[in-house]
Amino acid sequence: MLLTFIAVEVSFDTGVDYVVASQQVNRLKAYYAAKSGVEISLIRIMLYKQVMISVGDSLGPNKSMLDPIWSFPFMWPPIVPPSDSKGVTEVDKDMLKSAVADSLMQNVSYEATITPEGNKIDLNDLGSPVKSLKTAMIQQVLNIFKSEIQHNEEFQKKYAGYNFEELVNNIADYVDEDKESLNGGDESGQYRDIDEKDVVMPPNRSFRTVDELHQVAKMTDDFYNILAPRVTVFGTKGININYADPPLLMALDPTMTEEAVQKIIERRSDPKMGGPFKDDKDFFGFVRGFGVNTQAIEKSKIPLLYDMEFNFRIVAKGRASNVKRTITAVTFDFPNLSTRLAELLDKQDQDQSPSGTPQPNPTPNPAGGAAGAPTEPQKPKLQAPKGRPTVVYWEEN
Repeated sequence: MLLTFIAVEVSFDTGVDYVVASQQVNRLKAYYAAKSGVEISLIRIMLYKQVMISVGDSLGPNKSMLDPIWSFPFMWPPIVPPSDSKGVTEVDKDMLKSAVADSLMQNVSYEATITPEGNKIDLNDLGSPVKSLKTAMIQQVLNIFKSEIQHNEEFQKKYAGYNFEELVNNIADYVDEDKESLNGGDESGQYRDIDEKDVVMPPNRSFRTVDELHQVAKMTDDFYNILAPRVTVFGTKGININYADPPLLMALDPTMTEEAVQKIIERRSDPKMGGPFKDDKDFFGFVRGFGVNTQAIEKSKIPLLYDMEFNFRIVAKGRASNVKRTITAVTFDFPNLSTRLAELLDKQDQDQSPSGTPQPNPTPNPAGGAAGAPTEPQKPKLQAPKGRPTVVYWEEN
């Protein structure tokens, strides 16, 4: 009986150890599968930017054809098309099967998706040194709540009379450099209930994560849930109309209707309808045809972008047996975005100059004009990536 008991106990412990070790191995496999998805996605982002900068202008309204380089979801192992699939030969299927068989990733799978960050509002722009950008983004965040009141009946019943302007000002006070509240008085007055002496609130620095919104005065879970899907801390110094999602387009102006938003999405994804919008004139002229009053948007001077996407969010999910691992990474295009910020600062300086116009360029005009004659400002040329995209955010689950 004693020997039987010992044998059963040893067998049980061995089984437990085997299961634990197996799960640890599966966690490693799932992790590296997810990491493989991130690395493949980084290559796709780099290729997209290189191709877009090289041939994007020559494609004109058809440049959206390059978006699948990053937008199409990728998975491993690839799905082998059925035998009756059109356009796929038996040779193609054999090559896929051979690649899967030769891969070191046996019994492991991953899927990776890439989404643009330029379709969201950058919280840190609420404290931007560019005054027009700061004012426009504060109004844009306020419009998110106004749009929610207008289109969400449950939210309207609960917060119809709420002062959202005070809440949005608190967000701006959290990130701007001064100590004076936009609501009047000292910014720290909203945080007097904090007992810790070493904690200075608001910190007057950039948001590091969207979750940090929870620390803003007057912020509730309801308000956070409205903002979180529509804001980022890795923005592109404006809103890219050609990638903005429906909720953000709705928040551009109270007169923006669901019909107008649907038409915007249809137009920018269909070259036959005109393809991606080219500039403010093209976009405003289009939405006016659907009853949108663009005067408020134009007056706010909110920077609207129409060129390629700069920053991306990668979500890669790896699976091994019953174990899942997820890696989220965000890339940031420092060279091109620093150039864009410098451009906005230069424009602000020109607007604040006594004449309100750029100073004449004393250099000779390349087209043959007289020396000293003003020249049209040229749009800074985008820089092609020279290597791996810069990853500024990495989260593993």
